[in-house]
Amino acid sequence: MNKILHNLMEDVVIKQLDHILDSFHCCKCEQCRLDIASYALNRLPAKYVVTTQGELITRLDSLDLQFETNVITAITQGIILVGNNPRHEI
Repeated sequence: MNKILHNLMEDVVIKQLDHILDSFHCCKCEQCRLDIASYALNRLPAKYVVTTQGELITRLDSLDLQFETNVITAITQGIILVGNNPRHEI
């Protein structure tokens, strides 16, 4: 049985990203979305899991209000930064 190392924070950020982007008037191209996600992920703690049990425990952590606030803040900061400095032609 192959075990895969996975950062659940990636799932959380990607899931929240589209919802939060809808609240901003900014570019939503793939390059900007990935730059915003990268910015946020580099400022949030990694949540690596290997087993199903570990994944469930980490998902329970994501229900915490402070955890959600930290994710939203990091994504919002990324939107502002990338919006002011896009890496593509406008």
